[in-house]
Amino acid sequence: MRIGLLASTGGMLDSFFIEIAEAWRSHGHHVSFAAGSPMEAARSTVIPGLSRRPDRRMFQALTGLRRWSQREGLDVIVTNSATASALVRLAVGTAPVVYFCHGLHWNEARSIGDRIWPLIERALLPRTAGIISLNSDDQRWFATRFAGRPHLHLASGVGLDLLDYPVRPVPEGPLRLCWIGEFSSRKRPHLALDIAAHLRDSGLVFRLEMLGEGRFRTESRAEIEFRGLSGIVTAIGPGDAAAALERSHALVHTAQWEGLPRVMLESLAMGCPSYAFDVKGVRDIPSARLAADGETAELAARIAADWTSGRLLEPMPFDRSTLDYSHAADGIRRFLRTLVGSGATSPALETNQHVE
Repeated sequence: MRIGLLASTGGMLDSFFIEIAEAWRSHGHHVSFAAGSPMEAARSTVIPGLSRRPDRRMFQALTGLRRWSQREGLDVIVTNSATASALVRLAVGTAPVVYFCHGLHWNEARSIGDRIWPLIERALLPRTAGIISLNSDDQRWFATRFAGRPHLHLASGVGLDLLDYPVRPVPEGPLRLCWIGEFSSRKRPHLALDIAAHLRDSGLVFRLEMLGEGRFRTESRAEIEFRGLSGIVTAIGPGDAAAALERSHALVHTAQWEGLPRVMLESLAMGCPSYAFDVKGVRDIPSARLAADGETAELAARIAADWTSGRLLEPMPFDRSTLDYSHAADGIRRFLRTLVGSGATSPALETNQHVE
C-alpha cells in the first residue's frame, strides 16, 4: 500500500506516528508524511495554508493536499487533528481518507464550539472511508452515525515505545507530584494550583512540578506566587516528561476532555499513578484515580489519603505490554488493507477491534 499520513502540524506526526510508520515500512508499504509545518524526525511535504486553526489560507491547502496525494500515488490517507482531517476530506481528487480521531473536538455541548463541531463532523462523514477512534465516548458517537461502515477502535491508542518509558522505582522522600501538558484553557492548569492549595492547607508536605508551554504559563507562574505556593509548585517550562514521571509519585491531570491522553499512558507504562477528573477520554485510562469534574478538593483528598495509607508506594498491577505501539501499528495496517480497493462502503468491512 501507498499510505499518506497527514496532520495539521509536523509536530503531531513526530509525536504519534514515527514508530508506526517504520513498522508499516518494514512490511513493504510506502509511507508519505504531510503537514502544515515541517517535521523534525522525518522528511515530509509541507502543505501551504494548513495550520492548527481554520483561516482564509485553508483554501490554498485544498490544492496542496490534492497535489500531494496525486504526486505520491497514495492508496489511502490517514489523517488526524481537526483542521487537517476536515480539509483533506473536502479536497477533490485525493485518495480515500481514514479519519484517525485522536479526540472529537467537543465535550458535552456546553459551548458554541461543542455545538458547531458535531455538525461539521456529521457533514464530513459521507466523505470518510473509515474511522479510527480511541476513547469510548467517541466510539459511541461514531457507532450511531457511521454504523455499517469501517470503524476500528484502539483502546490503547497509538501506543508507546516502551523502551522510552521503563518502569521506574518508587521515589523516596516526601510526596512529589507532576503536571505535564499545555498551559491552555482546555488543559486547565489553574486547577492543578487549586489541588496544590488544598494539599498545602491540609498540612501535607509535597512538591508539584509543572512542565509545558502555552499562553497561560506566565499567568500560572504569577498565580503560584500570589497564592503563596512558591517553593511548593514550579512551572519552569518544557522538560523531559519521562524524567519527570520517574521522579514523581503521581501524575496530576486536569484537562476538560481528551482524546486518549498520551501522558497518562506514559505514566501508566512507568508505573506512576494518575489522578484526574472523570471526563471524556480520561475515564478510559486503566487504573486512573478519578474525581468528579472540577472537584479539586475531592481529588486532593484522594491524593492525600493514598499517600497517607501508603498506596502511592505500592506497585501498580497492570500489564504494560498492552501499551506497545506494535499493537496499534498492526491493527491499523490490517484495517487499511481491508479498505484499499474496496470503496470502504460495505457493511461487511465494518470492524470494531480493541487492540489490547
